Amino acid sequence: MNRQEAFSFLKNNPVFFSRLGFGYDPPMKNAQGKPLVFTEDLERYAKTHRMFSAAGVKIQTSILHAGWMGIDEFDYSLTDRTVDAIFRENPDTYYIPRIKLNVPIDWCKENPEELLVYWEGPRDAESIRALVGTQKQDYLGYDAPNGYYQAGDYVDPRPNVGGVIARQSFSSKKWLQDAGFVLEKLIDRLENGKYGSRILGYHIAFGASGESVMWGRMNSHYGDYGISHTQHFVDWGLAKYGSKDALRKAWGEERFVNGSVLLPSPDARYHRKENLSAFFRADTLGTLASDMDEFLSKSCADAIEYFAKIVRKAAPEKLTGAFYGYYVHTDNPNYAGHLALEQLLNSDDVDFLAAPKSYYRCGPGQPGGELSAVQSINLKKIWLDETDSRTHLAFADMPENKISATKGKQRFDAAIDSLDWLCRDFGDSRCVLWREFCKNISHGSGFWWMDLGGGWYDDADLMEEVRKMTALNEQLQKAPYESLGDILVVTDEDCIRKMSISKRQREGFMEDLLMELSLSGGIADHYRLKDLPYLNLDRYKMVIFAYTFDISSEMRAYLQENLPKNALLVFHHAAGIRKDGVCSLENIREFTGFTMEEQRVKEDYVGVQVVDSQAQALFDGVWQKGNRVAITAPYQKAQVYRSLARLADCKLWTDGGMTLWGDCRVMGVFTLSKLQGTLTLPHPGTYRDAISGKIFREVSQISLDDLNSNAAVFVPET
Repeated sequence: MNRQEAFSFLKNNPVFFSRLGFGYDPPMKNAQGKPLVFTEDLERYAKTHRMFSAAGVKIQTSILHAGWMGIDEFDYSLTDRTVDAIFRENPDTYYIPRIKLNVPIDWCKENPEELLVYWEGPRDAESIRALVGTQKQDYLGYDAPNGYYQAGDYVDPRPNVGGVIARQSFSSKKWLQDAGFVLEKLIDRLENGKYGSRILGYHIAFGASGESVMWGRMNSHYGDYGISHTQHFVDWGLAKYGSKDALRKAWGEERFVNGSVLLPSPDARYHRKENLSAFFRADTLGTLASDMDEFLSKSCADAIEYFAKIVRKAAPEKLTGAFYGYYVHTDNPNYAGHLALEQLLNSDDVDFLAAPKSYYRCGPGQPGGELSAVQSINLKKIWLDETDSRTHLAFADMPENKISATKGKQRFDAAIDSLDWLCRDFGDSRCVLWREFCKNISHGSGFWWMDLGGGWYDDADLMEEVRKMTALNEQLQKAPYESLGDILVVTDEDCIRKMSISKRQREGFMEDLLMELSLSGGIADHYRLKDLPYLNLDRYKMVIFAYTFDISSEMRAYLQENLPKNALLVFHHAAGIRKDGVCSLENIREFTGFTMEEQRVKEDYVGVQVVDSQAQALFDGVWQKGNRVAITAPYQKAQVYRSLARLADCKLWTDGGMTLWGDCRVMGVFTLSKLQGTLTLPHPGTYRDAISGKIFREVSQISLDDLNSNAAVFVPET
C-alpha cells in the first residue's frame, strides 16, 4: 500500500504490542556472544500475537533490535528471530518495528564529549570518559536499584543508581550520523527481506525507555551540561538573539565569564518561587532557563525529524513516528524534551506520535487520560495511545517485592490498594479496557493494547472483549466522526517553558481538571491554544483557559474577535500573566477582566487571588463577572464544573459522578461499583450495549440502574 493508504490503515485499526525480542539497552551479549534478550523463549510472546491476530487485530508491533552491538559491530540474529516470530504464523499481519537508536557503551568511551552530563557530573572529556561503563554512568535514564525494569527471565546484576553522566546528548551530530547509518542498514535489511511488503512503518525510539524523553527526567535528575551540547546551545542562542551583545543582555552579563557561559543549577532552573516574576521566568535567569528547555526540545524534535527523513528516503511509502508530546500527564514536562510539538506537527516526514496513556487516576471506574492534547495532534497526524492497562492477570508477572501470587489474598489486596491502577478481577479489567477504547475512539485516536508480562491476556474471556472491541472499531470507523463537546479546554505546551516546575499546579490544571470534567456529565474537547484558529469556536458554550499563562498580543486580538460572544469564559490561575515577554498582574486583568493580586501559598507554586469588587463569589475560589469566571485554585471538583456547565447551558449527558467518554457514534459510561442514573443518547433510536449485548429499542435515554454493571458502551444498532 502507498503512504496515504498506510496512514488511513493505521488510523482505523488497533495495534498490539508485546515484549517479543526485548533486549537490554544498551546492547549486551549473552553467554553465547549473541544479543541479550530478556526472554529467550520468543514463543511465549509470539503466542499472544497470534491470539490478537485471531481476534481481528491486523497490526503488530514490538521492539526490534537494531543490530548495533558496538562500534562497527553488528549482529542481526535477534532481529531476524523477532521478525520471523511475528510473521511465522501471522502471514497477513502488518508490522511496525520500534527501533531503539541509543548508543552502545563503547561508543560512549570513544565520544565522551557527545554524552549528556548531569549537573553533578564532570565537564572535561577525560573525566567523562573515565566514568563510562562504571556505576557513575546512567544506562537507563532513571534510577533503578534492581536494574532494568521488568527484566523478564534475565536478572540484571547492575543497579542503575547515582549516575552523573548518561548516554548520548540529543543534540549530538556524531550520534545522529552514526545512529542514522544504523537505521539505514536495518531498513535496507527489512525492506529487502521476505516480509518487506508487510512492514507498515517505523517507530523511531531513543532516550529513556526509548520514549524520546531526556535522560533523568523520571527522577528529576537534570542535564544537559555536556561538552558538545553546551556549545550547540550557545550557538543556537547566538542565532536566536542575533549577536553576542543581545545574547549577553538576554541571559544576563553575570553568566558570561572568561569566554564561557555559566549554566544555572537545576534548582535555579526549575524551582524558583520567590514571587510571580521568578515563578513565570520573567527575568534574565528565567530567560536562560526557558531557553535551555527550548533547545532541549528542539534537539529532541530535530533528532526525530532527522531519523524520519532517513526512513522517508529509504522507504518512501512507509509511515514514521515516535513517542512525543508529553506535556499533560507527566512530571517535569519542562525537561522532558517534548515541547517542540508544533515542529513535528508541521513535519512532512512524521506521520504519527504516541505516548503511554495516563497512569494517574486510571483504575477501574476512574477517568483515565492522555499525555497530550491529542485532539490537536489528530488534526494533522495520528495519535497512538499506548493502552498500558494492567489486567487482573498482570500482578502475577510483577516483581516479588511488589506483589506475590503465593502470599495470599491479603498481600494482593494491600498491593492493589497501593497501586490503584491494577485490576482485581475480570470485571475490573473489562471496565478499564472499554474505558480506554471509548476514550480513544471519542478523540479520533488510534491505540495499541500491550502486554509487558507475556500473560496479561491469556484468558478466553479477555480475548473475547478484545474481539468485540476490534469488531466495533471497524464498524465505528465507517461512520462519520463528530465530537459532542460543547465545552472547550485550552492548554498550551509553550507556556510550560515560561514557568517553574510545580507538581501540584500541573496536576491540577493539566490532569485533575480534565478528569473532573469527564465526571461532570458533560463532554469537553481539549485543544492547544495555537490550534484555535483552525476550529469552529461557535459550537462551544463554555471555554476553559486551563494552562494558558503566556498569550501574545496577536493571540489576544484573535480571541477577542473570535471567541463565541455568549460563551461562558473560565480562566484558571494567572491566565495571560505573560504578554510579549512581559509578566504583570495587569496582563491578567486585560485578558480575563478580573483584578488580581499575588497570593503566597504553602504549596509549591505562587498563586493569585481575586480582589475585584465587581466579582461575585460562586464557590470557594470561584468568582463570576458577567460571562467570565475566574478560578484561582489548580482545579475544582466535578460538581463545580457541572454547575458552570449548567450556567453556560451546556448539554449534560449523565447525572454526573461517572466517567463519560463519547461522540456521535458511541457513548461509554464507567464507574467503580455500579452504574446509576440515566444516560441521554446523541439521537433517539435503537441502541446496543456493546459489552453485554443488550438491546434498547426506540429510546432517547437509558436507565443505567438495571444494568448491574460498572461499564456500558452504547452504539446505534444497525
